[in-house]
Amino acid sequence: MVAPRLITPDGKTIELSRETYQQIRKLLGENGQAAPKARRLAEIRATYGKYAGKTSLIQALLEEHQTELAREEAKLKRFYG
Repeated sequence: MVAPRLITPDGKTIELSRETYQQIRKLLGENGQAAPKARRLAEIRATYGKYAGKTSLIQALLEEHQTELAREEAKLKRFYG
């Protein structure tokens, strides 16, 4: 079975867990339109902090950016001394 995926406006593909996919479907509703604001806020409040204690995605993103910056600086140093 293929994992559910989300395609961002810039064309990047993000694989989703089945649970995350179901939450997104629930927020969008059956017709693919956004649910009422009150329902969306209730869902956000219900799941806020759900993944606390696991790897921080923000921290992972910052580490990835730091690695990429170091790689770019090394490349510039090779070309421009």
